[in-house]
Amino acid sequence: MSADLHNLSCSSDTALPRPQPGQVVALLGVSAQSRSTGLRALAGLTGEEGTVPTAELGLFCARPRFFSWLSLTENLAFALPKATPFEREGLIANVLVRVGLAAQAAQRPDALSAEGLLRLAIARLLLVRPRLLLIDEPFAALDAEVCTQLAAFLPELCTQGRPAVVIAAGSVEEALRLADRVFVLPRQPGPIAFSLDNLLPRPREENSVGFVALRRELRRALDKEARHAVPEVEAAA
Repeated sequence: MSADLHNLSCSSDTALPRPQPGQVVALLGVSAQSRSTGLRALAGLTGEEGTVPTAELGLFCARPRFFSWLSLTENLAFALPKATPFEREGLIANVLVRVGLAAQAAQRPDALSAEGLLRLAIARLLLVRPRLLLIDEPFAALDAEVCTQLAAFLPELCTQGRPAVVIAAGSVEEALRLADRVFVLPRQPGPIAFSLDNLLPRPREENSVGFVALRRELRRALDKEARHAVPEVEAAA
């Protein structure tokens, strides 16, 4: 599914502002569902599965979609419709090496593990360079070591080609490392609960004074939203 960045409007439920080209926005919320719903609403997406990325829109999530009857190389070829055969071959070979899938180039996606499919999704996004990139907690089900390895690609995905980026962040630290602006989503539909402009220079060190101060501020905002939800939970019990 494609989306025109210039035609994206604010979500009426969460009042999320439209990201600008080159801007990285992170969404934090009390629940993973609220983060994912807010992110996908920006592009009119529903459901949990991914979409095949286009030059307009790329969605990076835990369940990326591929053409199951095609090889990894053939799947990636769709990301380069304007390249010559020679250019396409070189670019695909290079990106498969970078993500660690060169030996599986002739295999089909169903032969890959969940980690392998995410590596293939990263490779495809590096080739497509969408104008709007949505990152919906793709590594939530992976172990810590693999998560760290794959998360190393996120800064490049967020800067290559200066896309507008929206991240459903799984942690305050991830939001502060990657985003220029962070929104804390409300527990219930309504205005943004809290927003923070992150002006820290990159690369961002988690032990720096500025990082620690912003982390404290965001955690305070999240705690406030969590407390607001308590009466509703008790009332429903």
